[in-house]
Amino acid sequence: MVIVVIKAELMGALIEVLIKGRIECYVKKSSAYNPYSPGQIYDWDFKLSWGDYLFSDSYRGFNPYSGVEYIYYKERSEPIWSCDYVGYALAGAGVSEKEIYGFLKRGRGKHLLEWAGECTGTLFSDYSYQEGDFGYQTRFRSSSQGVLQTEEIYCRGRLAATQLSAGYWREEAAP
Repeated sequence: MVIVVIKAELMGALIEVLIKGRIECYVKKSSAYNPYSPGQIYDWDFKLSWGDYLFSDSYRGFNPYSGVEYIYYKERSEPIWSCDYVGYALAGAGVSEKEIYGFLKRGRGKHLLEWAGECTGTLFSDYSYQEGDFGYQTRFRSSSQGVLQTEEIYCRGRLAATQLSAGYWREEAAP
């Protein structure tokens, strides 16, 4: 097995694009603002150009839901970042899916915005957030080329929802 170490400047750019893309497509999404367009393979597609990079996110479903995000460098056809994710709210959690996903959006937004604004951690650092009866917890396991993220939503101390994400970056596709 060969382990390739990502250049610091490339990793910094990837993190910046991931944060910007996730904020634009997920955190800012509301009933008044939907940056997604109907997709051909997935239900919904989103694309954002940021400097030399293109961030895309496509997903299907509501509960459960699944999707994939990519980052491409300029006009190259192979992504330098790919991340698959799947999530669901548990039946019998005693709270509506709408409330669960609304809190997930706030918790995820805090994680992204605190990293981007205050530099209190890194994007791939464990993080938790509490608001009333709800708790958000995200944990990461990473290697030199990939990351596994587990997000959990708790309501009144009981697990109400979870999302698993697995991402991988490719140095050989970078500049």
